[in-house]
Amino acid sequence: MTVSHSEASSIRLENPETWPAVLRFFLYPKPLGRGQSFVFRVILLIAIIFFTGQLYGRGYDAPVAQFLHCLNLPVHETGHIVFGFFGSPIVTSLGGSLFQIIMPLVMCLALWIKPRDLMGASVGLWWAFENFIDVAPYIADALHMRMTLTSGGTGAEAPYGFHDWNFILSETGLLLKYDTISHVTYLIGYVGMGICVAWAAFSLFYY
Repeated sequence: MTVSHSEASSIRLENPETWPAVLRFFLYPKPLGRGQSFVFRVILLIAIIFFTGQLYGRGYDAPVAQFLHCLNLPVHETGHIVFGFFGSPIVTSLGGSLFQIIMPLVMCLALWIKPRDLMGASVGLWWAFENFIDVAPYIADALHMRMTLTSGGTGAEAPYGFHDWNFILSETGLLLKYDTISHVTYLIGYVGMGICVAWAAFSLFYY
């Protein structure tokens, strides 16, 4: 029996084991079982769609951004300690913002590579991109330093170097580009969260 080209293509699409290895790694999950977790995954998808819409509409002022900021802030401060071991003041200052993005990425990879839980991984990656929305206002405050910091005062009232992004951009000669850098950071966060929603939806309906 001969198989037409269209039928062969359909067979390849329906059987992920025949996909190229790279494509299979990124898109082929380990089935978790609809009866066991499908409803929970639907709830997660609805939640990140709702929160993404909220962030698109209100940015850092969105309630979910304010809630997650309370979780992101301790991670941010821990990042200063972790990156402080590199011995560079700029790296130490940058480490706070980097660490609050790195930690959700670790969660994403932990769920993605071993158990192949694409829905969980997409939520972890979504949180990483949400952290760009958390960092962007800090960058936007680099020049005028009106934001209240963990010390209880504003960056303008604190010694030089206490405001992370004022210090980073001043030391790298980019302070006057703070606005552009902030806008790009917002854009990365918004685009990334949209991609994560699409990935979560794919993982939901694929299996």
